[in-house]
Amino acid sequence: MPTVALEDIELYYEEHGHGEPVLLVPPSWWPCDAWKVVVLPILSERYRAIIFDPRGTGRSQRPDGGYTISQFAQDCGALLAHLGVSRCHAVGFALGGQIAQAIALIRPELVATLTMAGAGPGEKSGQGGFRGLTKDADQEIREMGFEKFIRSHADNDTMAFSSSFYREHREVVVALAQALWEQQGSLEHYRHHQEARRTWDTLANASRVRAPTLLLVGSEDTVARGDSTPLATARRLAELIPGSELVLVAGVKHMTFWDGTQALSILIDFLRRHPIPAIP
Repeated sequence: MPTVALEDIELYYEEHGHGEPVLLVPPSWWPCDAWKVVVLPILSERYRAIIFDPRGTGRSQRPDGGYTISQFAQDCGALLAHLGVSRCHAVGFALGGQIAQAIALIRPELVATLTMAGAGPGEKSGQGGFRGLTKDADQEIREMGFEKFIRSHADNDTMAFSSSFYREHREVVVALAQALWEQQGSLEHYRHHQEARRTWDTLANASRVRAPTLLLVGSEDTVARGDSTPLATARRLAELIPGSELVLVAGVKHMTFWDGTQALSILIDFLRRHPIPAIP
């Protein structure tokens, strides 16, 4: 089992394919196995895809504290150093987009391009909710039970997938839901990941990004409310990140890379247009 020893934990990772390195940063509390559904088979044909279980998930160790966006970014930097990667394409989905942005700011020398897909601005917990969770999520977990809550959110046609994709490609939806649950851990670590959202202000940090940036979001991605939706966030980021490219993926909801393959084609085109310069 490939792992890298960080200061406080062992981090699990995998590499697939050959070519320019692409670091795939998963969202809150996702193990790396989710990338193996749809994304990895296509991307690894052209690139060296690096996937990992973030601290607190899957086969990586699960400390009781230290869950911040900056810490996740530092973990990624240590993983890249372990693999001898001096420059990569950083691709993050949802919370992973915030982490990828943090890598581009904390360790800019590592990031040749930045892709933020379905990213939000960060969340705050509601009064009376679990630490780091909204009051609505708190209530859902209490009523449904933890496993059913996670499975329902992975397998939710009204929030995650377009209705047509949900009907016609149920095998993808089921495979993703299975991948999300099989390597998961405790409710406490789920809380830690949710709380990490509050440690990073995506919009306030946006203007400092200097890497070529692709902002990908489903045209129907309204997974949150008001100005906190990934769609609204992507539009604001496009105004704030110098030279960034904003692409709305037609008809797609929150699962940007899994709700069809349009987003993957757009990503690959972006990476081709921004190759990593060879080291002299």
